[in-house]
Amino acid sequence: MAFSGYARLWADRSVRTLFVAAFFARIPAMASPLVFTLYVVDELDRTYAQAGILAAASTIGIAIGAPWRGRLIDRLGMRRAVLPSIVAVLVLYPAATAVTYVWLIPIAFLMGVFLIPIFSIVRLSLTVMVDEDQRRTAFAADGVLAEASFIIGPAVGALIVTTAGGGPALIAIGVCEAIAGFIFLWLDPPTRSATQAEPDAAVEDDDEVRTPWMSVPLAFLFLISAGTMATLIGTDLGIVAELRELDAVGSVWITYGLWGLSSLVGGLLYGALDRSIRPTYLLLALGLTTIPVGLGSEVWSLSLWVIPTGFLCAPAMTAAGEWIAKLVPEERRGEAMGWQGTAFTLGGAASSPLIGAAIDGVGAWGGFVVGGSIATVIALTAWGGQLIPRWRPTPEQASIEGASR
Repeated sequence: MAFSGYARLWADRSVRTLFVAAFFARIPAMASPLVFTLYVVDELDRTYAQAGILAAASTIGIAIGAPWRGRLIDRLGMRRAVLPSIVAVLVLYPAATAVTYVWLIPIAFLMGVFLIPIFSIVRLSLTVMVDEDQRRTAFAADGVLAEASFIIGPAVGALIVTTAGGGPALIAIGVCEAIAGFIFLWLDPPTRSATQAEPDAAVEDDDEVRTPWMSVPLAFLFLISAGTMATLIGTDLGIVAELRELDAVGSVWITYGLWGLSSLVGGLLYGALDRSIRPTYLLLALGLTTIPVGLGSEVWSLSLWVIPTGFLCAPAMTAAGEWIAKLVPEERRGEAMGWQGTAFTLGGAASSPLIGAAIDGVGAWGGFVVGGSIATVIALTAWGGQLIPRWRPTPEQASIEGASR
């Protein structure tokens, strides 16, 4: 384990600038789920199951939009792919504050379709800007900064909701997301290496556009990504519900802070490792540590129970992205990252109503149990499938920089 890799990354000005921009750009996106949940439950007087339906609509939109956006980045470049999103968020978020719950469902869907793909852009840029032997560290650093944004985002969102109301909070999120889009338009980070064809040329090269990239190991990674999102949704909604039951929503910054901080530490340690850990194992551990979080019956005990699951969040997401970059050729990585985004969002879309119904039916602890159980079942399924000889990765695919666990 060595931390010098982080220093080398930070010494690169272009990488450092990308990290800083991504950190600020993700804060409004991290605040959005919590703000929408509080807006639907408190101001619209709806149930958690209905809040889950809204989240599902948004994630289905992302599932449809993410591969399309990734393909646009591959073929047209980052700027032309992001500009429509900037216009969309400036219209949709204010509109969400002026409609009834029924109209929020299609609006949430469109928000998902036009979500600014910060995650895909940053990961694509890092695969171009750093050498392969630095990707684990670079992805881990990006995951750590994402967790730092996560620590700040929900706390700021909850603060705005409790002081100004859900409507102003939604408008603020839309404006901040648009500003984030303009920042990336200005930076225009590279998403293709100098040795590859320019995006416009790729449009005319049918052979390149049709380059096969899907494989069974990659499909397992998408399945694992869906399971990771189930645990995050279960923990996210479960925390909010538990704090509402305790009449301690104002303490959300403590629980979310420890959850994000533990993920930050886990990501730092994972990035310092000299070898990769299979995402299957990380997801299994993540699911098993999520199930008992509902045992926390006070703010302090709930905050302590989320630490183990938080510790595994960033490593699980980093490992999946690292292996996808290994298995997919550069000219198709934008689309592959988009499909990973689809996997994340389909996992959220499928699990959100179930988790919301469990919370409504048995209480906050049901959200943790359902989210963790879904991830555990997916991890065991992927592990069993990977034991089948014809579905195993090839020797070249089976390791990242010569070593894996």
